[in-house]
Amino acid sequence: MKSITTAFVLTLALLALGGQGKHVDSKVADKDFLVKQKFVFEMLQHIYQDDVFVTKYDTSFWEYKPWEHVADYHHEDNLQHFFELWQHHPFHDDHVWTVMYDRHEEYAVGLTRLFNYAKNWETFEHVVFWARQHVNKQLFVYAFTIAGLFRDDMQGIVYPAQYEIHPWSFFDGQTLEMAEHYKMHGFHHVKQLNNVYNVVMKSNYTNFYGDMNYEHGLAYFLEDIGFNSFYYYFNLDYPYWTKGDEQHVLNNDRRGELYLYVHWQLLARYYLERLSNDMGEVPSFNMYEPVAAGFYSGLRGYNGVPYPSRDNYHNFYKSENVEYVKNVELYTQRIMDWIHKNGKYDVEVINQLGNMIQGNADSIDKQFYGSLDKWYRYIVNDARPFGKYHETYPGHFMHYDTNIRDPLFFEVYKNLLSHYWHLMETFPEYTKVDYGFEGVKIDAVHMPDSLSTYFEYFDADISNAVNVEPTVEHPSDVLHGFGRNSFYNGSSYVIKARQHRLNHKPFEFVLDITSDKAQPAVVKVFIGPKYDEYGHVIPLEHNYQNFFELEHFKVQLESGVNHIKRNSGDFSFWVSDRTTYFELYQKLMDATNSDFKFKLDQSETHCGVPNRMMLPKGKKGGQVYQFFYMVYPYHEPHVQQYTGYDPIVSCGVGHGSRYVDALPFGFPFNRPVHHDYYFDVENFKFFDVKIFHRDEHTNVA
Repeated sequence: MKSITTAFVLTLALLALGGQGKHVDSKVADKDFLVKQKFVFEMLQHIYQDDVFVTKYDTSFWEYKPWEHVADYHHEDNLQHFFELWQHHPFHDDHVWTVMYDRHEEYAVGLTRLFNYAKNWETFEHVVFWARQHVNKQLFVYAFTIAGLFRDDMQGIVYPAQYEIHPWSFFDGQTLEMAEHYKMHGFHHVKQLNNVYNVVMKSNYTNFYGDMNYEHGLAYFLEDIGFNSFYYYFNLDYPYWTKGDEQHVLNNDRRGELYLYVHWQLLARYYLERLSNDMGEVPSFNMYEPVAAGFYSGLRGYNGVPYPSRDNYHNFYKSENVEYVKNVELYTQRIMDWIHKNGKYDVEVINQLGNMIQGNADSIDKQFYGSLDKWYRYIVNDARPFGKYHETYPGHFMHYDTNIRDPLFFEVYKNLLSHYWHLMETFPEYTKVDYGFEGVKIDAVHMPDSLSTYFEYFDADISNAVNVEPTVEHPSDVLHGFGRNSFYNGSSYVIKARQHRLNHKPFEFVLDITSDKAQPAVVKVFIGPKYDEYGHVIPLEHNYQNFFELEHFKVQLESGVNHIKRNSGDFSFWVSDRTTYFELYQKLMDATNSDFKFKLDQSETHCGVPNRMMLPKGKKGGQVYQFFYMVYPYHEPHVQQYTGYDPIVSCGVGHGSRYVDALPFGFPFNRPVHHDYYFDVENFKFFDVKIFHRDEHTNVA
């Protein structure tokens, strides 16, 4: 890419141990890239205020109307509908937006196209500035973020974490209110550090004042800001309403199969966490009966309206939901009929099913099979009428960045995933012939027999939650002069919300593997439950759905004995905590004004899962789980991994080359296990581990 220069390339070979480490290559941004990065940071700070820019934008920005510049866009005909829609019914901040409503989806599709079709950076800047001034801000952030993921001239651009762009979706009303108080009281008693008011305030989970049910005790997991952000970004990588574009064909990534697998893994991970809290299996959502688990989100919008809550034993089967229930019944029957008429047993069938359940643009017949995903959300939203378009208020279940907070999310997706397991019941069961790897044996697993988790403090910059005054020049404050507008009375400020978040001590494993010849292979690692909540061993025939994938990587086996070593910090799809908005701004300023290097890599990428969520909490006295290790023949993917994109700055969405191999997602647990002895092959190995949870505030074992 023109605007990024290579700094160094470092590929971990792990010497003679045979493993391949996480991608840690990096690049350094050049001056052209830094200009773009600065624009993105400016557009995303204090998003609900349109008059607080420090940078002076000329009249061409303030007076810009995209429909007067159609020649500056590709595919002009595809933009006419949005221009007409906007000029007749603009969607401002007096509306509450969700991509789940068909009317709202029109705006999302139109605005995202507008951003993506801009022919050059200058046009893109102008149309983003126009949208920043006029468009509903949740809609703006959604479309602007998708544009950042797909535009060629945005590859590598760093977006602040979603929980810092829009803290209203992640932090409770009490936290946001206290942040406002600090500002309103002039940061009284707050000490300055380097001319910056630095506030660190505790932010509680919603069960701080007591649990409303057993599920509420898992608020630390359900409300984790990194976990919720991961799910938000997953749905922006694969927007259900589009097939992608010429360079990013979403179905090339087996998007339907991935949709099913991500939700299966979320459900498995939640079950592991429930066991750490003496809770059992996730119930299935029954839309005809009262739901035991109530929910209190604690969230409120920028407009001050709190998200609706739900009492314990809430009844969703009522007149307002009859239409939605009937649609669920209709489309469920149609999908089940399709499943039982299926005569194929390949990955493409699974991909088709996932596309049908989500009801995305690649569904084989969206009109006939609908979107069970969306109709279930309508039922659970269960909100009061709102606005003039006969819509209901879009609560937490209608937003990708808030829905995981509700334990009912997992009950609903357990229902949706039941279709996947029905399909897999029609597939032939795997046998030892399918599982085995001739001439290869795992001789031993070396890893600690006990692992440790703990809670630690984590700070997030929620300065965006506090309104600021229109800016005046203060040359003494260099950060403000550079463009950061979190500013009060001559000094910058940063307000941080501090939360307890789960983490674990690092661990590593070594596999002793004997191979009768030199050959490529893959290693997969899962963690699963050993015992249920009553202390009974769970037979594999009833446990295969509960295994959570930790790692999947390619190795080159040599003839004879191999030692494959892997540290948890090198696991492939796990990422570090995000750098705060404030720190990003400081680094950008330093890189712009000095020789400081603004580093670009995938260590904090949006498409990764937070490393701290890798292990379940366990218990103070220890909770037994089991690791599963597999070494298996390498099945070369149809498109070689990393083809068509730069893995240093991109997640590669839509290139069909994201994956290590061509194995079905979740293999070998992706089909029902009726005979556990089929797992008695030499290239599989189970290993019991006890997870201890240590005292709060410490990571000392």
